[in-house]
Amino acid sequence: MIDVRVLKKLCPTYSFLHLDTIDSTNEYLKSRLDLFEKTIVIAEGQTQGKGRNGRSFYSPKGCGIYMSLLIKPQNDPNTIFDLTGIAALSALKAIQTVYGITPSIKWLNDLMVQDQKIAGILCESLFFGNQMKAMILGIGINVHSFKKPLDIASIAASIEDFVPIKKPRSILIAKFLHSFDDYLAAPDKALEDYRKHLAYVNQKVYIHQQGQTRSGIVRGIDDHFHLLIENSQGQSESLVSAEISIRP
Repeated sequence: MIDVRVLKKLCPTYSFLHLDTIDSTNEYLKSRLDLFEKTIVIAEGQTQGKGRNGRSFYSPKGCGIYMSLLIKPQNDPNTIFDLTGIAALSALKAIQTVYGITPSIKWLNDLMVQDQKIAGILCESLFFGNQMKAMILGIGINVHSFKKPLDIASIAASIEDFVPIKKPRSILIAKFLHSFDDYLAAPDKALEDYRKHLAYVNQKVYIHQQGQTRSGIVRGIDDHFHLLIENSQGQSESLVSAEISIRP
């Protein structure tokens, strides 16, 4: 079990709700927007963990970090990219500090080790009319080794598959939150560090967008974590909504 007492001591500016197994921490927070900002819902397991573009995030009980953070930001359309990028970087730094391995960041929100996903971020915006009411930042990290379903066995992994040592999940969460706060206060440093760890820079990738696939070369990110690519005509593009892969 995740020790919430440790989290309350190490991260006193956050509030924590620790649950057993629920459908989705993001969905839970959507129904509890009455909670204070910086409330974090942590589940031991999820039956319908959420990923980007309607995908699921496999969340076996006791094997990972499945949590969502309630944020009530300014009404800025770039905020979702900034927060997602900073959260991905913060997860990387936490893993690096606690386990001594350094994942790469597959734009925008996945952490990869040896081309296998060990963590993902999902940021969702909730609007009331034209005004942003809240954002929910979901963080999923595969920590302990577990038997993977066949459909993800070749593409997903856990931290302990690469570093077979046991560490308290509460410490990893605390390190994530400390890094998250530090990077929010230093956005230029966040951009600098994200660029250092961005995967596939100067490599050919396949861009999946609006039901079509094309190729391009990754050149970096702009100042709002949008992906910069060089297309097949040699022109520079800034991608806001797309997925990339190294295979067609």
